[in-house]
Amino acid sequence: MTIPARIARELRERITAGELSAGDRLESTRVLARQMGVSRGSVVAAYEQLVGEGYLDTTHGGTRVSAASAPRPRPTAPTPVPKHLRPGLPDGHGLTTTLWRSSWRAAAADPQAHPVPGSHRLRSQLAEHLRLTRSVVVDEESLLVTAGVRDGLTLLLQALDPAGTVAVEDPGLPTLRRVPAALGRRVVPVSSDEEGIRIADLERLKPQVVIVMPNHQYPLGTQMAFQRRLELLEWARDNGAFLVEDDYDSELRRAHPALVALDPGLDRVAMLGSFAKTLSPALGLGYLIAPEALRERVFALATPVSGIVQDAMAEFLAHDGLRRHTARMRREYRRRQRLFREVFPAGHAMDGGLHAVIEVADEAKVVRRARARGFGVEGLGQYWSSATRDGIVLGLGSEANERLRSMLVRLREVIEEG
Repeated sequence: MTIPARIARELRERITAGELSAGDRLESTRVLARQMGVSRGSVVAAYEQLVGEGYLDTTHGGTRVSAASAPRPRPTAPTPVPKHLRPGLPDGHGLTTTLWRSSWRAAAADPQAHPVPGSHRLRSQLAEHLRLTRSVVVDEESLLVTAGVRDGLTLLLQALDPAGTVAVEDPGLPTLRRVPAALGRRVVPVSSDEEGIRIADLERLKPQVVIVMPNHQYPLGTQMAFQRRLELLEWARDNGAFLVEDDYDSELRRAHPALVALDPGLDRVAMLGSFAKTLSPALGLGYLIAPEALRERVFALATPVSGIVQDAMAEFLAHDGLRRHTARMRREYRRRQRLFREVFPAGHAMDGGLHAVIEVADEAKVVRRARARGFGVEGLGQYWSSATRDGIVLGLGSEANERLRSMLVRLREVIEEG
């Protein structure tokens, strides 16, 4: 193949693959010749060939890809979900404190890398935080710093037999179903009653892993009864199964001690935690308490988390920043719960204040219309394995009080349109 023919083929492939789109300007013949290490005449011959084939146009502004060549359109980014009233977003304005800023300045002034399992100082602070807030007595050697709940869950499942079945609460967070499914695991939903996840269903399904949110079954906010927790632990021990506890937003609400606190030997229970709801999902920081039998494999699979993020969080914890911030936000979220009930007396504001549920007659229609008006509400049905009731889930965390009231009134008008 001649040099002009090779150049023409490469450009033709780039155009048909969509790397070059209609109207894109090509390098001048002199520049391209120098880049490719060939004579300018070879490039001129290639361009002329592609002009004759209709791939290129020669204009006063240079040589451009022809519209007639109809390359594949470039993929467009998905439409982002509106932020207004979107569930799961905390109020980030409360973090603009002197301590928060100074913690980050100190971490950035002396950046350090911390290998797995993470910063010794941060893990020590986390162990004390869990003892005080979640009644969990654990030494720092049992803690792994992660990039969040998804990261911790992925590590746990990768450390287990890939043939095992994973059971998830129904209803529950879609993320807790998607992660094991993406790893090729068989995922089965398990229904709950007023006491919590049904043990009889677990007896029938015999899963290897059970993912639960005992202190906040999302999105309805129910807590697992103490007796059901004991029964669940007994079932796990009798069947050699592992329980994975997602301790979702427990610091923001009146919660029972963590499930892992009932398993002091760390025999059957793993605990996932993060700061996404108490501080900000932008941190990308979490922690994992792994069962003793899985710890070595989990740690071997883990990758280090940003040292600056770890050091900033350790500094913030050491000066009592998290406890004070959480207490402040609990008071603020309680005010937002009251405000929500004023606008939606029949709605259900969850203890903790980050989200609420409103039952509606036509879920799909209301969600579609609300999204068109800039609201990031979600359909209640997406949290069930099969639709059982119509409603919407909305967030109360990211809007200041007066703005929140205005947003809620506007949302009520959208719902009342019928």
